[in-house]
Amino acid sequence: MTDSRNRPVNQARLTTLVDQAGELMDQLSSISDGQRDAIKAVDVEQIVEYVARREPVVSQLVTVGEEIAAVIQSFDEGLQKPDVSYNDALTKIASIEHAMKRLREQDAQDQQLMEEAREKLASQLASTGTNQNAMRAYSSRPNTPNPTLQDRQG
Repeated sequence: MTDSRNRPVNQARLTTLVDQAGELMDQLSSISDGQRDAIKAVDVEQIVEYVARREPVVSQLVTVGEEIAAVIQSFDEGLQKPDVSYNDALTKIASIEHAMKRLREQDAQDQQLMEEAREKLASQLASTGTNQNAMRAYSSRPNTPNPTLQDRQG
């Protein structure tokens, strides 16, 4: 059971939570941009650092999102009447949801970049192994001081 005295408290709480979510999304976007740069540079150490920095921000965002849902539910259940700040909060929430969608799309692109980098690296490693085997095969000949990597003498 709530009375009109709780309404300003929940309105203010909703506004505070939405502002917190916006700040967390800004942090997450910044971390994601740095992560993308690290992925493009194939800097594994930096990628791991960005993932570690990102994890607590995502966790906080989930917690804030759950709190926002609980406050909104109190309005939806008719326990409180929304005012203008409620509608403003819903607008900000929609903006945050859009930013999260863009971030998920960017994450999918980053994952694709990492898979391509992994495949390229695997190909380079396979090529290096093949070249080393060829060098060993040609170097083991007693009459070839310097391997020429040719099958015939020139």
